[in-house]
Amino acid sequence: MKNKSGTTGLNIVSGTPVTEKNKGVVVLDEANLFYFTRYSNADAAILITGDKRYYICDKRVSEEAGELLEAYEIVDAGALSYAEKAAELAKAAGIAELGYEDERISHRDYLTLSNSAGYVLTPSEDEIRALRAVKSEYELECVRNAQAVTDAVFGELLSYIAPGKSEREVKAFIDARMAEKGASPAFDTIVAFGANTSKPHAHAGDNRLEERDAVTVDFGAKKDGYCSDMTRSFVYGGACEEYVNLYEAVLEAQKTAIANIKAGMSGAECHAVAADVLEARGYGEYFTHSLGHSLGVEIHELPALSPRNPLPVPAGALTSVEPGAYIPGKFGVRIEDIVAFEKDRVYNLTKSPKNLIILG
Repeated sequence: MKNKSGTTGLNIVSGTPVTEKNKGVVVLDEANLFYFTRYSNADAAILITGDKRYYICDKRVSEEAGELLEAYEIVDAGALSYAEKAAELAKAAGIAELGYEDERISHRDYLTLSNSAGYVLTPSEDEIRALRAVKSEYELECVRNAQAVTDAVFGELLSYIAPGKSEREVKAFIDARMAEKGASPAFDTIVAFGANTSKPHAHAGDNRLEERDAVTVDFGAKKDGYCSDMTRSFVYGGACEEYVNLYEAVLEAQKTAIANIKAGMSGAECHAVAADVLEARGYGEYFTHSLGHSLGVEIHELPALSPRNPLPVPAGALTSVEPGAYIPGKFGVRIEDIVAFEKDRVYNLTKSPKNLIILG
């Protein structure tokens, strides 16, 4: 059937996805599958139709899925692909409008869904993003637990790091400590020494820590399917005046943002709070990225605290607040916490200290 813009009426009631009568949505993306089921398995699909929910899989996981997913009817895909089985079920259920993940679906699965007669195919990515943008209390608790791991590992890192250690060694230490605490890296851990700290997403290499080096670490734990994220910048053996001034400017920008942003402000307005501070301190040109991003099941979600986002941040959103300034060839500073948005404020889930730390 012809693709058109529309809405599936997808929503969450008491933690369970539902759609309007005669409408449905098919989910194939791994992150969205986990979001709706809290079950980690990439080889599946779910079909949500009215108040019915189908989990389409194969015999490798059907027994486990049946034990864990009480709200879903487990359906064996048999010889069909997951998309083919979802289309078959949708037609049998009399679905007139079927939503799909228009920005995440493979071309093959799109053709499978669009070539099936009996329903109109409707993009639903925006609806799913809107649902995921507002975190439930369960999700916030999962992120708190992941961030607690991140905070604990940072404390251990400060006792471990020393001159002669390479960026790779420090990265391995961070990742191993997260694993020991029952978590995994939420993304590729960033460790940078010296001039490498001027690169916001530097890759850890064989560069070894020297006296008076700047250090930036950006890492987060993933626990129970949810991500945390934190950046800290510090120095070993002493800091020059230029670094201290840069650090104080970034810290002021972050504290000012956390004290003033709230639900209802646009992403662009949130970004501007920190950007204005750095501009006033003479570092505006060195702030080269947005103030923050949402996170949850994935490390980058929406909404973004970006100058390109004119939309209001909803109450219940969870984002990073991570201003930074990077002077090419010298050093950079980034300080990142994660905050939850409320009507009149945000509250901070990050517990690690962020005063300027000078080790050694």
